Amino acid sequence: MAKTCQTLAVIFAFLIPSIAHAIDLRFPVACRLMDHCWVTNHVDLENREGITKDYMCGDKANDGSKSTHISLASRSTFNQNIPVIAAADGIIKVAKNVGGFCGVRVAIDHDKGWESSYCHLKNGSLQVQKGQHVRAGQILGAVGMSGETNWPHLSYALMRNGMIFDPFSNRTSLEGCSGQGTPMWAGGVNPLYEPANVTSIGFTTGSTRNNDIHNGTVKSLSKISTDTSQISLWGLIMNVRSGDKIDLEIKTPSGRVLNNAQVTAERSQNYYPVFFPTLRQNFLWNTGIYTGKMTITRNVNGNKITVGKTSKIEMY
Repeated sequence: MAKTCQTLAVIFAFLIPSIAHAIDLRFPVACRLMDHCWVTNHVDLENREGITKDYMCGDKANDGSKSTHISLASRSTFNQNIPVIAAADGIIKVAKNVGGFCGVRVAIDHDKGWESSYCHLKNGSLQVQKGQHVRAGQILGAVGMSGETNWPHLSYALMRNGMIFDPFSNRTSLEGCSGQGTPMWAGGVNPLYEPANVTSIGFTTGSTRNNDIHNGTVKSLSKISTDTSQISLWGLIMNVRSGDKIDLEIKTPSGRVLNNAQVTAERSQNYYPVFFPTLRQNFLWNTGIYTGKMTITRNVNGNKITVGKTSKIEMY
């Protein structure tokens, strides 16, 4: 059964060749991808209930999702006022707290049937008003947590004549995924595709709570004494899916594996905290640089993709 009912008028408009890639988009958040922000959800291009397909034919999408989610590293980054910007020139149609799912929302009419929507902006951050003309790259407000969300992110949707388009492929759910596509971003290049995202990683001593990892309040250390009884690798992985393989490893200064483990995710989680403790084995740790590594592997469209991050700590 189709997830959405498209009118004959919309389908007819979609089939007209002149509609093809007629808009160049700026990335809608002024952040450094895979460093300060991450794409954590794509448009669902699968038209069947209960099955999800992102533009790479992976499952980095929620069932029926009509928007791209750009998430910040932790809940505490909500206070950094990361700018949300206009993806293209246009006229502001909506700029207010609409309540419900979206919360603080901006909608822009880009002409020729194109429209974009920006949800979950920070309360009090709006820099535009209805009827105002904006240019591509102009600040609309800041990434927030308004509406129905518990994580600071932007929900960005692109439409033409009421039909949802995926900006990473210029495709709709009528066409489905292909593992490729024509990016709609200015310059014609997509950011690197990551099936999941290791957004934070570091070392600490003793124990830490999942809530501290979520909030970004874990004290990450770069240097500790060799008489410390325990070192712990911690991290946050976004967009974990059931069956994902999560590999954890700590190496000594000489390159020997001190501790490692592989975890298979038992259920899907949008925000997956990791805590990996290692007790001191000898009277003292060896001095030097210890390296922690966290990776996640998923089968995407018949290919195994592994992404991850490393962190270092000095024992002195």
